[in-house]
Amino acid sequence: MAKLIGKKRNDGTLVTDLEPMTRLMPYIMRGRNESAVFIRKSVDITNIQAYIRQQRKEGRRITLFNIFVTALLHTLHARPRLNRFVAGRRIYQHNCKDVSYVVKRSFTDDASESVARIVLKENDNLFTVTDAMLEDIRALKEEEDPDKADDKLMSLLARLPRWANRFAVAFVRWLDFHGLLSEDFQQDIPLYSSIFVSHIGSLGAEAPFHHLYELGTTSIFITIGKVYDKPTKTSDGGVEWRKAVDFNFTLDERICDGYYLVKSLRFLEELLQNPALLEMSPLEADKLRIEERARKASAKAEREDQTKLEDIDADLSADYM
Repeated sequence: MAKLIGKKRNDGTLVTDLEPMTRLMPYIMRGRNESAVFIRKSVDITNIQAYIRQQRKEGRRITLFNIFVTALLHTLHARPRLNRFVAGRRIYQHNCKDVSYVVKRSFTDDASESVARIVLKENDNLFTVTDAMLEDIRALKEEEDPDKADDKLMSLLARLPRWANRFAVAFVRWLDFHGLLSEDFQQDIPLYSSIFVSHIGSLGAEAPFHHLYELGTTSIFITIGKVYDKPTKTSDGGVEWRKAVDFNFTLDERICDGYYLVKSLRFLEELLQNPALLEMSPLEADKLRIEERARKASAKAEREDQTKLEDIDADLSADYM
């Protein structure tokens, strides 16, 4: 039993095929914020806005946030190392793909905030994700008891004396370090998720860089800023103003190397530039990518064969000269 403590978790699977340096990183950099890297991506949303307008003409209310969360699902599926976390000095793969996000019940200073969590499935697409998010937000805003399980837990801890809070949090950290926290408890704490997203832009604000939480398993925190006009260079060397949004990423660099991260963010940005692709599920997108790779490989083989034939013809011509 002692050998299993810290290796088996109900929310993740231990990653064993790691490079030596990667395996040692959680010992060199012990905390998430010590390991945090910060990346800002300014994304032209002209195509997204055109797509949203078209969808609304067809009777579907889709938002930038719905598109972004669905793009995250595709990215986590295609780039699975982003869906890892560090716990107990070990690296784990999340057992599911989920996104936590803040919901403000009304746009007033005194309105309470709550956290919704959507579990993404590989057969989900933009439309199913949008429906699920709408249902979560509606339920949070309309429920008679505004306190969910996580809110009630926080309220209970807040009423305890300081010594009790220190003991309770220290005990939770110890359980989490050794992988002994119950699944029910993890479900009540919004910090146990693949990604945490805060849509600051919905409040008309610019996106700040957010810290990572040391408690829990969230290795990526993303903030979304407001829409603004950005000067963009055109193909003829001129400049035009286009609508853009800043996405600020804070990531635990221990879960993947820089090369993998850069390619993953490029993949995400390509999806945001082509939102119609999100009408497919990640599994359907996989099939399409496989077919595309096979088509390119076939075309390359044909070009190579043609080049060989031309070389043979050239050699034969040279022999008779």
